[in-house]
Amino acid sequence: MANEFQRAIYNLANAVPLAVMTALAWYLEYKSWYVPVILIVAAVTVTVLFAICFSYGRKNCSVKSINVIRINSKDSWLVAYVIAYVLPFAYIVISDYHIVSFIVAALMLALVLIPAIMALPNVLLYFVGYHFYEIETESSIVGDYILISRRRRIRNKSDVETVLRVFEKLLIDAKGEK
Repeated sequence: MANEFQRAIYNLANAVPLAVMTALAWYLEYKSWYVPVILIVAAVTVTVLFAICFSYGRKNCSVKSINVIRINSKDSWLVAYVIAYVLPFAYIVISDYHIVSFIVAALMLALVLIPAIMALPNVLLYFVGYHFYEIETESSIVGDYILISRRRRIRNKSDVETVLRVFEKLLIDAKGEK
């Protein structure tokens, strides 16, 4: 199971595209490189740390056998992220940018704090070809799990037998290659 640092990096990685879009919107609006460079450097740093942590987790998390009762695709969450990534462009059309800055900061904070309570799909993993599924098992004491898999479509619940446990509610498909 991953440690708290890896959990923080996993959750923080969801804000990477938002930071990149905010950097682009900031440059387009203010023609300044100072804030965009800081955001881009932070985004690259988090992305590299995330890649290292995820790779380490795939190799070192414990394998667990499960009996899946129900499985549903969770890839539709991407719509919410697209809306969040477009929001920084509100800088260009709204003259009072302080309110928009507050909203963007609040959304970024929410993207980091909410996953501390529940497992969310990670947008960076989606960009590199992973898919997300919500599964329920016979021994689900904590509720539904999020399964990360390379497999594009898993429709049969018996297709998932072994997983790697990353967090309490986050699993990786052990045989999830395409």
